[in-house]
Amino acid sequence: MKVHRIFSLTTMNTSPFNVASAPDYPAESLARLREATARWVAQERTRARLTTGMEALDGLLRGGWPQGRVGELVGPPCSGRTAVAMATVAAATSRGEVVAWVDAADAFDPVSATAAGVELDRVLWVRPGDLEKTVRAAELCLDLCGFGVVVVDLAGGAARGERHGGKGKAMRLVRAVERAGAVALVLAERAWVGTLAGVTVALGRGAAEWRGGERGADRGSDRKSNV
Repeated sequence: MKVHRIFSLTTMNTSPFNVASAPDYPAESLARLREATARWVAQERTRARLTTGMEALDGLLRGGWPQGRVGELVGPPCSGRTAVAMATVAAATSRGEVVAWVDAADAFDPVSATAAGVELDRVLWVRPGDLEKTVRAAELCLDLCGFGVVVVDLAGGAARGERHGGKGKAMRLVRAVERAGAVALVLAERAWVGTLAGVTVALGRGAAEWRGGERGADRGSDRKSNV
């Protein structure tokens, strides 16, 4: 994690600014930031986890999806985004939990879900229209309905044309997940939540890559696992 802080220094005379005479408060402030960051990372590492339903991916994510955070599954068609989400939902419904699948991509297949082990009577399938309705539906599920897992499928271009205002919608989803203490999984061809995600898993045909995932984690130590 890189921390940048800009200090504006002005003088009332025209003489050159003497760096050596500057107060040491920038160093003290950075030290406090480092301490706060270390405390935050330690707290995140003890956060409760929800299994992905896939042992290899659980290993990469230190036990599964962090609760109270958005997980983002990014990759091209046929890369396994839906399969990973189905595995998570199957594991949740097998524990007796109720799950919401907000299907902006109109791609949810009940037959495939049943084959993956999903108990359909524990799944609320929502088919919204545009992205605004998709985010609002996810917010309602998280705020009012008590779902432990909410899948938001934005694949197939559901989030296209949202360069302006798209981050605002993503922030709304992130805040709703934090309030609920649940897990939201966003499926997209390209990163939509981006740096606001707690975990980002990039999928390709035959492999999954964890991109350092959690905010505050070291993104230089990427790991890969076949899924």
